[in-house]
Amino acid sequence: MKKITLLFVAIGFITMAATTKLSVSTDEAALKSKVKHEKYKASIRACYLCIASCEKVMDICCAKEENPEMENCRKLCEMCIIECRSTIKIMSSNGETIKSKCLECAKVCEECAAECDKFNITEFKECGINCRETALYAYLHLL
Repeated sequence: MKKITLLFVAIGFITMAATTKLSVSTDEAALKSKVKHEKYKASIRACYLCIASCEKVMDICCAKEENPEMENCRKLCEMCIIECRSTIKIMSSNGETIKSKCLECAKVCEECAAECDKFNITEFKECGINCRETALYAYLHLL
């Protein structure tokens, strides 16, 4: 009986030690992940603002389907959203292709901003500002 009890106690200690080591390594991974995220925090925030403003513009463009002048703006906003989302994903994981992705994102954001500036609508102007800010942050990661 003592041997069985001793066996269970030993298994318990081994399990506890393994779990403790796992949680320590998990905490280290979370800390490293947080540090990586902090490096791109402002850029990620800019991307989210860009996405939100592009979505507003797309809603306006879709509501005014009869206006073919807005079609290019809608398409560029859609491309901008896609680029920003994929850039956020790479920044969050500190991916190897971050510089090339930031360059792509910056170019699309600049095109979108230029197109939005053609319209004298508040949401479009805000979108242009947010797109330019995102492009600026993206270019900073190329340095």
